[in-house]
Amino acid sequence: MAWKWNNSYDEDENKDWLTVRNGPIIKYFSEEVLGNNVKELEKIGYQIIEISTMSWTKGNAHKKIQEGFDFPDYYGENINAFKDCLDDKFNKKYKGLVVVFKHFDSFYQQSKDFSEALLDVIVKVAWTWLLAEQKLILFVHSTNPNLIIDKVGGFEPDWNGEEWFNDSRN
Repeated sequence: MAWKWNNSYDEDENKDWLTVRNGPIIKYFSEEVLGNNVKELEKIGYQIIEISTMSWTKGNAHKKIQEGFDFPDYYGENINAFKDCLDDKFNKKYKGLVVVFKHFDSFYQQSKDFSEALLDVIVKVAWTWLLAEQKLILFVHSTNPNLIIDKVGGFEPDWNGEEWFNDSRN
């Protein structure tokens, strides 16, 4: 099983809660661990949007976001438009939405301010969705096992449960 938590909750029925208990953004180093966790959440009714950020630059990021999220043609290519269009992804036919940003560390290093603004919006939208009993979760994949993302939405994103300890990522 891909989920390793020491608590009294039934892991099979609480995978999503166990994932987001420290916030809606979770960091991953291992693509295998990431893939297993995505499959588990898809199995229990989550919609998945996976986007490679490897080719993102400050100049093309909004276009890549529009394509990756399948935002409409009227997407305004700014952070407010991102929030509005992300809000529109709310869909009650799913238990929630898992967004996967693969190789995010390279874009984060080259455009930290924009990256943090993007993550901050995702956190704000995630909290709003919770009011309607829907979850928005962001999995941030990094090829850097020591990636530190500064506080966004009031917290610093943590590593997933299997890669919590530094030794498990090196």
